[in-house]
Amino acid sequence: MPSTDLSLDELSRLIDLIYQGADDARPWQRCLERLREALQANYATLILRPCGPADSGLMIHAGAVSNGALGAYGSTYYALDPFVGLPPGEVHTVAEILGEARWRASDFYRQFNAPLDVLHVLGADLAPQHGIECRLRICRPHQAPDFSAADKAFCARLLPHLRRAIRLHGQFTRSETERQLYASAVERLRIGTVILDERHQVLESNRAAAALLAEDDGLSLLDGSLQATFTRDNQALQRLIAQALHERDQPGPRIAEAITLLRPSGRAGLGVLVQSLPRQDSSDGRQPAVVVFLRDPARKASVGPQSLRQLFGFTPAEAALAIHLANGHSLEEAGALLNIRRNTVKAHLRSIFAKAGVNRQSELTYALHSSLAFLCHAPADD
Repeated sequence: MPSTDLSLDELSRLIDLIYQGADDARPWQRCLERLREALQANYATLILRPCGPADSGLMIHAGAVSNGALGAYGSTYYALDPFVGLPPGEVHTVAEILGEARWRASDFYRQFNAPLDVLHVLGADLAPQHGIECRLRICRPHQAPDFSAADKAFCARLLPHLRRAIRLHGQFTRSETERQLYASAVERLRIGTVILDERHQVLESNRAAAALLAEDDGLSLLDGSLQATFTRDNQALQRLIAQALHERDQPGPRIAEAITLLRPSGRAGLGVLVQSLPRQDSSDGRQPAVVVFLRDPARKASVGPQSLRQLFGFTPAEAALAIHLANGHSLEEAGALLNIRRNTVKAHLRSIFAKAGVNRQSELTYALHSSLAFLCHAPADD
């Protein structure tokens, strides 16, 4: 028989899983499994979706049900579910809201629940968060008794924590989306970023930085720290990092400092910019303290012909020529690479100038590099 005397220890474990679930890859999966076991149910489900039919949202489920059934609920039966619109933050059974006879006669029960061996349903609707509907549903089979008052009280204790965890999950998701957006923009511009902690140790780096460090040409990673190849450059780099760390505790704006590192290969120097990061509390003891930006003049940001055509109205031939000019080629070099005659190159150039609103090749290069074209093109793998 299902328990009607769930312990405070069980409640504490579930609350812990609720908050852990806000940051899990599959949010609240472990919490729902535990809740299903605690209430001796066959299914437990949490549904988060926008207040509209166009988006199926997120549905987390515990219990042995097929993906087909879950998909059918999200696409069809969600709209037919009569056990909806519950008073926010209250726990009710389907029999209390609809009455058992009406529940058994509903299309939703006969077509969806009965085949899954679901008769008893305990549910709660949480107040919408930023236009999101939230439904918690716990189900028991036909041979089991209905949920008791103690079961309902136990679930009611969880709801405030679940509401806060859902809000945290939304904040985490938005922050991660913004982080990925900005990181993608930096990658497309071929700017390397390295995050250091207070001990000068590398916490993380992006792909562009990893590629530069792997070359070991002017800058490398030694025992987890950034090291310039030449002694004088390394002294200057470490001084800038130490200065940035010191500035974290100083009032006023944080000023970025830059240097150029010589490279044994003889290639153009590696540009380095160092800036402190705001101090934050960190639970793992390793705080992001300094960001180091890296720029290799030889690694030009990629731009695709489609973005130039969309932004400037270039033809395919004009876009191809504009890309070569933006990459520093002369008219003669660009014509040879594209295998077109000099007169054709000049004709394309006149049209490109007119569409870009410039008069000289240097102005064109500036216009292209300062446009959004470089953010429309995914960075190529190095």
